Amino acid sequence: MTCHHVNLGGTAAIVCTPTRRCKCGRRATLECDWKVPGRKSGTCDARICSSCATSPAPDKDLCPTHAAEFEQWKAARQ
Repeated sequence: MTCHHVNLGGTAAIVCTPTRRCKCGRRATLECDWKVPGRKSGTCDARICSSCATSPAPDKDLCPTHAAEFEQWKAARQ
């Protein structure tokens, strides 16, 4: 769990939020940007660490599942 000290109008408080984890167990700092039309956000949003992420373009990250789908899509186009 990640905790932050905040000041609320002169009153000190501690706000804790759960630490997001990748499937590998590392801290997840990224989310998968694969397009998923059925989701409200429009993307997969799987939480991934930088080691498990694939970046096919600047500011785009894919989870391992969607990185494999992306490779299949590229191979089919050739």
